[in-house]
Amino acid sequence: MLFVTNNDTVYGLGANDRGCLGFGNDMYVKTPLIIRELIGQRIQQFINGNDFVLAMDEENHVFSWGRNHKGQCARDVTPEGVYLKPQLISQLNDKNIAYICCAGWHSLALTTDGKAYGWGDNTWGQIGCGWGDNIVTKLGHNSHENHYNGLFIELSAIGSGGFGTVYKVKHRIDEHVYAVKRVQIKDFSEEYLQRVYKEVRNLGAVRSDYCVQYYNSWPEDKHLYIQMEFCSQNMRNIVEVKPQVFGRQLGEAMDCV
Repeated sequence: MLFVTNNDTVYGLGANDRGCLGFGNDMYVKTPLIIRELIGQRIQQFINGNDFVLAMDEENHVFSWGRNHKGQCARDVTPEGVYLKPQLISQLNDKNIAYICCAGWHSLALTTDGKAYGWGDNTWGQIGCGWGDNIVTKLGHNSHENHYNGLFIELSAIGSGGFGTVYKVKHRIDEHVYAVKRVQIKDFSEEYLQRVYKEVRNLGAVRSDYCVQYYNSWPEDKHLYIQMEFCSQNMRNIVEVKPQVFGRQLGEAMDCV
């Protein structure tokens, strides 16, 4: 049990499994004890995980304590049997958290401007930043970098120009190679965005064995990412190979009708 008194003092009482009461140990607490790290912190709510606790103050700053073997307290992973005392998650101080929730060994936080942050156990991608790794003090959020890096392994840059940069990437799950184009969005007016989205819709509407295949796109953090089929041939290679395909000499013009 955790509770706050009228004089802004936080107490812990009862079962203390995996250090969930914030005393740095897992001993049962028979009478209410003051959690000294939280005195005067104006705690407004507690959010319970499986074996850790988060607390928010009146300025929406977040504290964490308890077990941290998966980084669920948003700190460097600690060994089994080490239980943390309350400490401010300083990386969230300027994020203006509006809502926060805990699962077994991970947490998600939503800001007032619509960004979602996650940390802790990410074995199955439950914090939304790829899958297979823990995101601890980094506190990944739903940005293009996490989506891009979470789904793809960047192999090389294919080329760049006034409309962005194209990367050769390998998908982490299906292991296929794709081309992903990153375009900076410099104008966020409705008219400009509609033109950009229209171009993407046009790409998606083209279905032909003779055109590069469009797969997916997503706008994030002032950029638009476009996932396309990767073509191993470039124009120079095509020019060199085409005469052989049509049975003519290099430099000889094609017949026309």
